[in-house]
Amino acid sequence: MTHINYENDLPKHYVRRYGWLEAAKEQKRAIRTRPMRYFTFCAEGAIDVFMLERAEILKRSATGGWLEGVYFCEKNEEAFGRIADFIGSPEQGFQGDFADIVLFEDDLEGKQLEDDIHYQPAIRKRLRIKDAHNRLRQTFPFDIINLDVCGNMFPPRKRIIARLLQSILQILKWQTHSQFSGDRLKCEQFTLFLTVRIDAEHTNQDAIAQLEKRVADNIATNGKFQDAFITQYGHSDVKELVHQNFAEFFCLALPKFMIHHALFELGWKVTCGPTYLYNRNYRDKNQQYQIMHTVSVYERIPHFQRRLDAPSPGQYLQAVTQLVNDPIKWVDKILTPDLEKELVEDLNQIKVWREQHQ
Repeated sequence: MTHINYENDLPKHYVRRYGWLEAAKEQKRAIRTRPMRYFTFCAEGAIDVFMLERAEILKRSATGGWLEGVYFCEKNEEAFGRIADFIGSPEQGFQGDFADIVLFEDDLEGKQLEDDIHYQPAIRKRLRIKDAHNRLRQTFPFDIINLDVCGNMFPPRKRIIARLLQSILQILKWQTHSQFSGDRLKCEQFTLFLTVRIDAEHTNQDAIAQLEKRVADNIATNGKFQDAFITQYGHSDVKELVHQNFAEFFCLALPKFMIHHALFELGWKVTCGPTYLYNRNYRDKNQQYQIMHTVSVYERIPHFQRRLDAPSPGQYLQAVTQLVNDPIKWVDKILTPDLEKELVEDLNQIKVWREQHQ
């Protein structure tokens, strides 16, 4: 796969600048005076973090100099150290594989991390994952969760709900049941940024079939959804969309799945914002894949599962119909020389800010 320099990547920065930043401003207005809590996969340059700090959405501690309420996950040990320097504290980071940390199941009862020198390497590794899992769990809830995972959500030869998707669903569960440490209140609204890779050839065929069936069922049973689908794609044949434009099908099907799970299982009303797509080239073969970015706002349903009318199928159909009605933004088609120049200037300003404030 092509090595991407995210420090200078213009399609990615377009999404940051016009998707993430604008949504973060809205989320900041929603929480008013309380400091923002932000979880991110920021990569070692932490461009998104410094972009939000420059916009005064994230704040540094006046005494310690660290970014308050900012937490990150990074697998690479060297990159983790650089990010920790930028954020201001390694305690705000979780070093390791995201799915391993989130999905950890404790089989080390009685063993402590501080005593790990006495254990075999495999046990020491498990103890470090256990420690990261427990610390991460305690940081929830967040106001913005930026899951820039870029992974394959439905890998071939895996069960349909694979580890990456299972991890994201677990994150949403933690977000639902956690309380802010200061006032012991639950989060009432948060924003989710989700980034994944799309490649039909490397996607579980059973998963595609199930996602396809869900969309087809909505078309068959709801006139408004069917009308929106026909208006957007010129027909009502889901198989044709899968065959002709798998990336756009995926941008509809995966958020639909997330909306359904969040609404009926966890009690969140989901409002989808922009969906962004752009192409990437494989380095070792003459083929492309796509990167999808979605922006969604989750609002808690009051008294979830304690009243007869919550939630309703109508809320679900309204959300997914709005998802179809909003055209996908193909970033490759949006970028012009003038816009690219603007993005380069903005990236350079963020880097200068980073150098001055790290």
